[in-house]
Formats: sequence, C-alpha cells, structure tokens
Amino acid sequence: MSPRISRASSEISVEPPHDTLIAAFEAAARTGAPFVTFHAGKDSVAKTSAEALDRALLWAKLLASRGVERGDRIPILLPSGHTFVEALLGTMLLGAVPVPLAGPMTFGSVDRFLVNLATIAVDCGARATITYGRIRDAIARDAGLGAALGELIGEEDLEGVRSTTVRLGSPTAKDTAFIQYTSGTTGTPKGVVVSHRAIVANAFAIARGAGIDANDVGVSWLPLFHDMGLIGVLLTSICHPYPLHVMSPEHFVMNPRRWLDLIGRVGGTIAAAPNFAYDMCVARGGVAEGLDLHTWRRALNGAEPVHATTVARFHAAFAPAGLGPDITMPVYGMAEATLAVAFPAVGAELERLTVDRTALEEDGRVVPRDDGQTAISVGRPVAGMHIEVIGENGAALAEHTVGEIRVSGPSLMDGYFRNDEASAAVLEGGWLRTGDIGFMDRGTLFVTGRAKELIIKSGRNLYPYDVERIAGNVAGVRQGGVAAFGRSNDKTGTEDLVVIAETNQADADRRAEIAKAVRAELLEVLGVKPDDIRFCGVGKVPRTTSGKIQRRECARLIAAGELG
Repeated sequence: MSPRISRASSEISVEPPHDTLIAAFEAAARTGAPFVTFHAGKDSVAKTSAEALDRALLWAKLLASRGVERGDRIPILLPSGHTFVEALLGTMLLGAVPVPLAGPMTFGSVDRFLVNLATIAVDCGARATITYGRIRDAIARDAGLGAALGELIGEEDLEGVRSTTVRLGSPTAKDTAFIQYTSGTTGTPKGVVVSHRAIVANAFAIARGAGIDANDVGVSWLPLFHDMGLIGVLLTSICHPYPLHVMSPEHFVMNPRRWLDLIGRVGGTIAAAPNFAYDMCVARGGVAEGLDLHTWRRALNGAEPVHATTVARFHAAFAPAGLGPDITMPVYGMAEATLAVAFPAVGAELERLTVDRTALEEDGRVVPRDDGQTAISVGRPVAGMHIEVIGENGAALAEHTVGEIRVSGPSLMDGYFRNDEASAAVLEGGWLRTGDIGFMDRGTLFVTGRAKELIIKSGRNLYPYDVERIAGNVAGVRQGGVAAFGRSNDKTGTEDLVVIAETNQADADRRAEIAKAVRAELLEVLGVKPDDIRFCGVGKVPRTTSGKIQRRECARLIAAGELG
C-alpha cells in the first residue's frame, strides 16, 4: 500500500456573517453587543460596541479634518487600551489603512525601537501617525523620523470634531483593512497586507475552531498591535461578538498571576498565549491557592513551539484550582495567513508522537521510539484552509517525512506592501510557503521549527527549540529565557552551538557551575556539546513583539559584545 501524502484540507466552508470588518462592527453596535473591558490594576473601563463605534467615528472625523484620505497609511503607536481600539477602527471607517505598531518597551532599547519605527514609516509611506504623550514628544525631537511619520495626532485632538461631518470609506471585501508588519525575526520587517475578506474569513475560522459563542468570556493580555491579540482576540470578538476582558502586556509580565486572577474573577472561558507565558505562570504565578479556574475551557497555545513539559507543568500546578485536564489547544498560524491555520478539536486530548530524535534531525524521517522526543500536534486545517508538507522540488511529501509547510485558503495575505520580490518568494499559485518545517500524521500537523533557524553542527541538524528547552530545565537557568543559535566557524568548517541563558545568579563561580550543568545536560540528552555559553540577567534575551526569541538579534548582540 502506498504511503499517505502529507496533505490535509478542512471540510468546513467559510461562511462569515459579514463581508467586511466594518459591517461586522456596525452590526454589533446595532444589536447592543458587549465589547471589551480594559483592566489596569483595580480599575476597569467597559465599552459596548455602540460606545466604541461612537468614539471610532470621532477618530474618522479627526483624520478627515487633517486631510487623511481613503487608502492613506496611518501608523498607530498607542498602548493596548480603548484609545488604540477606537483609533484603529476609526481609521478603517474612513477607508484609510491603519498600521498597528509596537511601543518601545518591546524592543529593549529606545535606539532599536526608533530604527525599527523609521524603517516601517518609510516603507509604508505614512500620511500621519496616531500616538501619545512622551512618544509623540520623542518623535517630534527627531526631525528625520518626524518627517517620515507625517503629522502626529493624539487623543487630545479629538476635542471639537463631533459637530463636523465626514464621508466614510464604505470598504469592500477586497479592500485593505490594515497592514501588519512582521516582527523581523528573519530579516527586515515587511508589511503584510490584510484585506477585509481575509479578516472575516479568519475570524470565522477561529470562532468555529475554538467553538466560540456569545456565552464565552475572553481574557487576554496579548498586545493588540500583534496578530495574535489583534485578530485572534479583538477582531474575532467583533465579527462573532462575545465579551472580552483585557489587561496590558506590561501588567502580565510584571506579575503573570494577574492573568490567572482575572480569569477567575470574571469567569473567563477562553484565553490564549505563547508557550513561554504558561511557563511564566508556573515559575512566577505562585500556587493554585486562592485561584478559581473551573470556568476556563480553552487555553490556546501558539506563536512558538508547544512543549509537552510546559503543558504538564501548567496542569500540575493549577489543577487544584479547577483547571480541566483537556483545555490546552496547541494552535498554528502566522500573520501572512491573517492568523489561524490549524487547530485541534475542542476538548480533545493532546495528540502526541514520541519519535527518534536522530532520525528526525538527520534523515527528516518520523520513526516511533518509546524513549524518544515528544512532538505535539497543532491539529488540522481550520475552516477553508489547506495544508501540505513539501520537499525541495515543491511536491507534497509522503506522510511522516519532514519538509516545508505551505498553506492556502481565503485568509492569505494579498502580499507584502510594495515588495513584489518578497511576495513572489512566498506566494505561488494560491499557496503560501511558510518557512516553517514539520510533518503530518493522519491529517494532523506537527511543527518542528523554522528552516532558516536550523543549527547545522558537524552535519547534524539541531532545532534551537530543543536546545533551549533542555538548557532551561537546568537549575539556575530561567525556563523560557534561553536562546540557541548557530555561528559559523571557519576553523572547524561547521557551526558553533551558542547558548545564551537568563539567570538571577550573579556570582561567577555559581555561573560556572550552571554552565557545567548545561553542557552535561545537552550532552546527555542531545549528544552535543555547546561551544559557547553566555549568561545574562532575567528579561535580557531579546524577543519580538509577540514574545518569540530573536535569535538573529542575539547573534548580533553577542558579536557586538553587548550581551553575555
């Protein structure tokens, strides 16, 4: 019998109730749907859809009064909050194109933030920029950057525009809804052009895949400028209304327990985060005492590889608080597909495969082995999506063979903004080449890493995620605070394996002991010795705006003597 091909398609057709996000927003306002409550410490501010629409119309009037026209690109540089939401939607109401951006806290230094901001401002051709307070002042002091960003507009400028009239944009399904700039993990940020058609299609797929209905209660700390928080949380709740409770990313990072407390307090049923956040909850969230998590039914885990050990630790820590055994949903997606690509069935047990590590890394084959590496499935294609795992010749591979993942469906991006070369490199014949690698088993997808991040040492392919997970288990190393990457070595003709680990241990002798333990653990588990181990303080390993480790940036900082 011939082997199955690594190909899967959703049997669910995409039937969104509205053809644009704006139509969905206006319908939610007409029906009096709840919308979002923002929490800051003990304070909270709730807005209905109707109240948010009223404020969004003020933003549309303000932008029109400043000469902004349909199709103009408007960077939005605001903290996660009501102002961000209303400015974003107001820009869309006018028919202009919002460009949501990360703030300086996500970049580690103001200099890196300004360089990234300038690159994006020039690339998108900003007509004006919506921002606030000290950021507005800092931009104003930089003449070159200020010119690139256009007129700076803030919430304080809304005064006096209510009585003015405005002609709204009335966007169609094919019109651009927003431009989502990639975080730059694999190069210069590129603008992902997302249409209204793609948004409503992906929101429908998310709602169906996660089983969301009006009785659900969402709780999130994810930044709203990034696809996981923007589409997966905010825009899906507009297209398929259910109440949201949102706290800032900064509040979560300072004390992850706050996220769990909020879920218990408001009776949250659905929440999402990258894998590292669940580890942070265990390491810094305290114990289950005082928590009530019995209402939490779906914990989506995405944006980075899902670790079986993380899932086990999280459940062990918080099961006494009522956490159900099967709430974890490992999911897969990317900005170039708007967001969601694959989900497991709601309430299903985790699909795991224990495979031979050597066969996977060296031969690209999936060979079962009882004491091998555990891989976790991210499920099947969401509504309307198709997935294939392909080889170098572009043909679909046999099942249980590692290759590049490509996807197609109605929520693919229209391309990278003003970058035909980059668009052509990933879009071909209605398919998106993701740059991720993985394999399929009976129609379910397993993601093993990114092709460009493989570490090739002495002819062996090493996944940085494996190195990071194993090193993170060593006492003294912060779990989730490890970066691994390859560094070319002309003398050996192969790559050095470099490991950077966060630790709260400052004593040199103690760090030497930890380094020895890291080497021993990697040698025992992977059969490989790191060539260079560096230590830094907690929170110093650079991450993208979505929480992914920036391995290229780590390499640059090491080379410049600025890290470790």
